[in-house]
Amino acid sequence: MDSEEADSGADSNPPIAGDSAALSQFIENMGLHFEEYGVPRIGGRILGLLLVSKRPVTPEEMSDILQVSRSSISTNLRTLQMTGLADRVSLPGERSDHYVFSDDAWENSLEMRLEGILSLEEMAEDGLQGLGEGHPARERMLEVLAWSSLVKESYERLIQEWHSQKEISA
Repeated sequence: MDSEEADSGADSNPPIAGDSAALSQFIENMGLHFEEYGVPRIGGRILGLLLVSKRPVTPEEMSDILQVSRSSISTNLRTLQMTGLADRVSLPGERSDHYVFSDDAWENSLEMRLEGILSLEEMAEDGLQGLGEGHPARERMLEVLAWSSLVKESYERLIQEWHSQKEISA
């Protein structure tokens, strides 16, 4: 065993346990799910791994478990950290960084989607300014505004409800 394995405790305490086929399928499904939202498949797989891990995981362990290059893991971890879906943690006595699924990941996910709706709403408002009363696209632009307003209100309610649920369970 080399010093990196000794530092991470990889041999003595594997990050995942249980039905490996079921967990592997879950991890793969997470990759496919998040890919639909513009996250690279490996990023979704990393999130799946972090969700089922019983302890913080090092990038080296992720690379071994997911059979993906270390550079791909690093690139995707940076993105997942920037989006608030994964957090880097330090463990006492450990030299390696470890990662966990963020406690705020679901809220951050909702907030990212809300930001996208707000951006769309702003574009529609700007576009509407350039259209005269009789312009054929005016109705469609107003429809975008009505839709984005409805979705924005829904996301804001979801975020508030999520906050309430987290407070109750804390």
